[in-house]
Amino acid sequence: MAGSYRAFAALAIFLALVSPIACLAGPYEDGMDAYMHKHYALAMKLWRPLAENNDVRAQTGLAKLYFAGLGVNRDYAQALFWGEKAAKQGEPRAQFVIGSMYRDGTGVTKDLMQAVDLFQKAANQNHAWAQYTLGLMYNLGEGVPRDRVEAYKWLSLAMIERDEEDSTVIATAGDLQEIVRRKLTPDELAEAEQRVQNWKPVQPR
Repeated sequence: MAGSYRAFAALAIFLALVSPIACLAGPYEDGMDAYMHKHYALAMKLWRPLAENNDVRAQTGLAKLYFAGLGVNRDYAQALFWGEKAAKQGEPRAQFVIGSMYRDGTGVTKDLMQAVDLFQKAANQNHAWAQYTLGLMYNLGEGVPRDRVEAYKWLSLAMIERDEEDSTVIATAGDLQEIVRRKLTPDELAEAEQRVQNWKPVQPR
C-alpha cells in the first residue's frame, strides 16, 4: 500500500510544472505553449536565456526538461543545478522537484531531511503535491518522526481544490487521509482538524 502512494508522489514530479504561472504573455509563456505541445527543444531554446537571466519559472522549466530528458539528454546534474537556483529563490514547484530528487536519491545522495525541508517550504506555499508528500512521510515516519495528526493535516490541505490544480492529487490524498483518519483517536482527530483550520499559506516572495 505504501509503495503505491510513493509511486503517486513520484509521478507528481512530472505534473508539477504543467500548470503555468499566470502572467502576461511573453517568452516564458511561448515556452510553456511549446512544452504543452511537446515541442521540448523549442521550450528549452525559449527558456534558457530567461533562466540565465534569473527567471525562476524558466529555471524550473529547465530543471524539468533535464530531469525527464525532454528535448535533451537526461541530465540530473543540470536538473539539480537549475532547480536549486529556483528553489533557493522560493519557487515551490522547484522545491518540490528537488525535494523529490533528495527523497528518492535520484541524481543526488538520498537525504530525507533535506527532502522534508524542501517539501515543507513548498507545502507552506500551498503546493498540493508537496502537502500530499509531507502527509505521506509523516504517516510513514519517513525522514520525520511518525505523526499521524500532522499527516492528516497535510493530506487535508492537499485536498483543497485550487484553480488549474491536478485532480489526481485530491483523489490520492483523500484515499490516504481516510486510512489515517481511521487510526486517530477522537481527540487526535479534533486536534488534526484544528491544525487544518489554523493553517495559513506563506506568501511567495
